[in-house]
Amino acid sequence: ATPLLAQCREMDCLPEDLECQSPQALPESPTTAAAMGCRTSRLQNSSAANEVDTMIKVPAAGSKGRRASVMHTMAEQDVVVDSKAAEVVLLKQAADRENSISTPTIALIAHDNMKKMMRQFVQVHLEMLKDFQLTGTGTTCSMLREAGLEPIGSTASGPLGGDQQIGAMIVAGEVDAVFFFRDPFSAHAHIADIEALSRLVDCYQVYYGGNYRSASAVLSFMHGNLKKRQATGRGCSIMKPEGMEN
Repeated sequence: ATPLLAQCREMDCLPEDLECQSPQALPESPTTAAAMGCRTSRLQNSSAANEVDTMIKVPAAGSKGRRASVMHTMAEQDVVVDSKAAEVVLLKQAADRENSISTPTIALIAHDNMKKMMRQFVQVHLEMLKDFQLTGTGTTCSMLREAGLEPIGSTASGPLGGDQQIGAMIVAGEVDAVFFFRDPFSAHAHIADIEALSRLVDCYQVYYGGNYRSASAVLSFMHGNLKKRQATGRGCSIMKPEGMEN
């Protein structure tokens, strides 16, 4: 076992048979979940316990051929992380995301007063953006098409649920980075959606650029890593602490 998994097991937050390279489905039993420092989110002994569960589930094998990360596995098993296990689980999630071999998908979002800045960002980074799959809110995707890029799809505008749609794509493993140019000088009616999206970015260890400079830096790292991976079959864009293994 790696030092990271050993530390996690000492904290009783992961089962003994969880492997670093291939996260296994976590047992569903309440006893095991409690031993992990986690809890199931459904009520036990509910009168509806025997009814068909209509909750949307994340595929255990990951989305579109991507391997499931530890967060996706826990989401499928309906397990909630206890605060004492958060650091270990998030480091494991970060390692899993680094091992992804698919072409990364970037979601671009910009508030109304930031549309011009997003347009300039796209124009300056056009050649790099061509190597990624792109998505975003409706107006931003129209902007991408005008620049000669072809998004794989678009969502509704942010106030009408677009931020939540992108959050759902993060949970499904379909988004690897979010560039969100927020307007810091205006109030937003859908601030709860914005905060929820920011939380999911942290939960699933997705790259995040909240302003022009950070988005440019993240994109440059992602592009360099993508080219290295294509050329050598290997690539890593972050410095890893001891025990955070490939």
